[in-house]
Amino acid sequence: MFLESFRHLIEIEALKKQNQQNADTISSENKRISDLEERRKKSQSQNEILKIEEKNLKLTDSQNQIEDLQGRLTKLTSQLAMATTLPQETAFKNQIQTIQSEIEKLEESYFENLEKSEEIQNTIKENNDFFNGSLITLEEIKTEVAKVIATEEVIIANRIKRIDALMDLCNPSMKSVYLDLEKKFKPKSCVAYLIDKKCSACHMATDATLRSTLEEGRGLECCPNCSRLLIPETAKIY
Repeated sequence: MFLESFRHLIEIEALKKQNQQNADTISSENKRISDLEERRKKSQSQNEILKIEEKNLKLTDSQNQIEDLQGRLTKLTSQLAMATTLPQETAFKNQIQTIQSEIEKLEESYFENLEKSEEIQNTIKENNDFFNGSLITLEEIKTEVAKVIATEEVIIANRIKRIDALMDLCNPSMKSVYLDLEKKFKPKSCVAYLIDKKCSACHMATDATLRSTLEEGRGLECCPNCSRLLIPETAKIY
């Protein structure tokens, strides 16, 4: 009574599995686009952060400080040359030494930050080059992906037609049970095979009466443990 319908169900499950593979291909193709778009987005976000980092280096401020100190140093050097007493000379020398020390520290920091600034500018340029250059690549990928997806969708649509036709050939009772279970188990399969007296999904052993009813095609049986619709191995023979 049900063996022929079980055979249809086996084909339906196989077709659905193939359709899932095609759907995975579509997802993979779309991911090619989303991954590149995300990389482009990250490159620009990174640039915004790098610009803030560069601004915080305050190179212009450091340069102005150094120039101010050098101006003071020049002035003090001139004043030292005009010192008339030893205390004046000593005071000017101490001030000169202090300013020279400050200039050395500022210059050391300035050149370190200048090097960091150059690294930041290089990274920003690389990111901009990638962002601008990848636009063409992105458009090319979108064109490729659109073609692949169109082909995959046609294949899926054709299989769905075959699935619908097979469903119409199934016993109405089986069709009703299958569709109800499909909603319950989605996205997983709602069917399992009775193999070596066990459910192929949860490996629960079944009793003799259930196996006999199922293998002879006299009725529908669900696994007592996982509730999936059981398909007998004998269905594969017919």
